[in-house]
Amino acid sequence: MITTLGDLDKSLNRRDADLWLARTGKKYLVMSGKGGVGKTSVCVNLALAKAAEGARVGVLDIDFHGPDVAGALFVDARVEADGRDRLVPVRARENLHVLTVQHLLSDPDEAVMWRGPRKIRAIEQFVADAAWPELDVFMVDSPPGTGDEALAAFRTIPGLEAILVTTGHSLSLADAAKAASFVAAAGGRLAGIVDSMCSLVCPRCGGETPLYPPGAVEEFAARRHVPVLARLPWDLEAQRLSEAVRKPMAEAAPGSLFARGIRELAYRLGAQSRQA
Repeated sequence: MITTLGDLDKSLNRRDADLWLARTGKKYLVMSGKGGVGKTSVCVNLALAKAAEGARVGVLDIDFHGPDVAGALFVDARVEADGRDRLVPVRARENLHVLTVQHLLSDPDEAVMWRGPRKIRAIEQFVADAAWPELDVFMVDSPPGTGDEALAAFRTIPGLEAILVTTGHSLSLADAAKAASFVAAAGGRLAGIVDSMCSLVCPRCGGETPLYPPGAVEEFAARRHVPVLARLPWDLEAQRLSEAVRKPMAEAAPGSLFARGIRELAYRLGAQSRQA
């Protein structure tokens, strides 16, 4: 049973939250049109890459029905409250703090059965009533699709930009098109596209085999006048090492093609910030 996030009807500390958000650097919503495209993996590994650069990074997981950020980071902890009754994000790594409903559950197999208004209220509380440190990068991992959670994130966090994760499969791109349209309708900015699982890396020879039609994601991005920020392969050896040593792929296999793609993503987002 969730115990720490019990009172969702108390007044939110909006003034302090607005001041904190104004001091926060870049703010990104990592989203996808459909599930199963590696969105949380992108979010977690990107957060680690930015933290390794020396940035102060926060990750907020707003996928209440399938929260995976804590599991992807291999961080098992409990969220506590400070003296002001604010949730204290878990320190997952040096320079990296995480807040997820996973860390509020007494039973990891418990289902969170919330409807829209309660989820929206929880997102507001995760932002306004949490003891976040000063951050250079604030990342929000959203559930797939264009539902209440993503909309609440745009309405709660000014200046939020979207990183859209997709594969080159036609169905994934069709759903990604809806997500891109949603970002525009919500008044957000689409920072760019991540081409996920673009190829299969052979665990024996290290060669790459394309998994989807070449150029499909590039054409998708070009029609929306946004860049392809990174191309991330499906790296079987990096995945095996990740599970073996209980670390995200870019940490477990820093020399892998996947890790190189994540570092390229971090660099390109930094270049966008410098040009802004």
